[in-house]
Amino acid sequence: MNNNKIAVIFPGMGYHSDKPLLYFSKRLARENNYEIIEVNYEFPYKAREIMNDKARMKEAFEIAVSQIKEQLSQIDFGMYSDVVFIGKSIGTALAAHFDKELQVGARHIVFTPVPQTFEMLRENAGIVFHGLSDPWCPSDIAKKKCDELQLELITIDNANHSLETDSPLKDIDNLRSIMKKVRQFIKEYRVIMFDLDGTLTDSGRAITSSVEFALSHFGITDQPREKLQTFIGPSLYDSFVREYGMNDEDCNRAVALYRSIYEKERMYDVDIYDGIPQLLAALKERGLTVFLITSKPLVFAEKILEKIGLSKYFDHMVGPDLSDHSSDKKRLIENAITTYELEKNDCVMIGDTAYDIKGASDAGIDSIAVTYGYGNTEEMLNNGATHLAASARKVCDILRV
Repeated sequence: MNNNKIAVIFPGMGYHSDKPLLYFSKRLARENNYEIIEVNYEFPYKAREIMNDKARMKEAFEIAVSQIKEQLSQIDFGMYSDVVFIGKSIGTALAAHFDKELQVGARHIVFTPVPQTFEMLRENAGIVFHGLSDPWCPSDIAKKKCDELQLELITIDNANHSLETDSPLKDIDNLRSIMKKVRQFIKEYRVIMFDLDGTLTDSGRAITSSVEFALSHFGITDQPREKLQTFIGPSLYDSFVREYGMNDEDCNRAVALYRSIYEKERMYDVDIYDGIPQLLAALKERGLTVFLITSKPLVFAEKILEKIGLSKYFDHMVGPDLSDHSSDKKRLIENAITTYELEKNDCVMIGDTAYDIKGASDAGIDSIAVTYGYGNTEEMLNNGATHLAASARKVCDILRV
């Protein structure tokens, strides 16, 4: 696989590449092993002289195109596995123009676009940052076009065309948030960690029916579906304590009853979520390392993945033994990192509950919170989810496979 990556910087008029948005974006790209190219161009006008003047804007654009063309013609974009165009203001329109003309297929970081930018950007081309007090591009246009082109739009309250406000301290906070999004967009993960229940498989029927069986031996029946579904994800022991206040003796008995029916009759009563086999196959085709990190006893998880035909996609599986009652995903993630000598910066944890996301955050790695499972989206965000994904297809987009 070709791992060469390149980021091309397209400055704005009066906003050169050593100003904050472009300067720190360059640093983040370089940190993630991108080759950096900065294109240069000069305009016959100052920025204020072309604002709201379509003729002068067109003239300035064409002059810049002629200057950039020779610079970009020296680059063989086909030799790179990832191309990112980082533009500011009129530079975003120039980036979109050359992406289209040269058929690069670049991903775009779009800082404060002008309306003409949206006329050339592809669908799903990247991420857009827009100040809600930007005089160069009305907010209703930015929102409408981003919606039409399926571009992620990040808006900054009271921010101008430089994404700055009248408060320096607020600008520092905003810049930190903006660069966090840029880092997420640029970063490439090499080690992909998956939760099982609610992430790879819909195991709701198998788990909740087995919980009902165990509870019935304590005279507990007709439990709300929502309450039973809280058992999907954390350890059984923790769940019986949390939901029913069981003591140690009763918890152990309930777990044993659950397992007696689960392993014998219900363990394989699961559905694979749409797109999961294709996602896993794409990860392996890219040469990425794929882990299972599950709170389910490992002996059960291994049997399930083998039965449903997904085990072939996993390089390693990490989970507790039958006597381990902990729901602590941090411990399991750190075990994988230590055992297999992984770099935290390469890793991302994919899960559907706050247990998965908190475990990743506490272990010092990024996370993708999938919202199609059984967890609560707000809880996952509150526990520091790096990305949100409503489908396996969105996970593919985040992982760039």
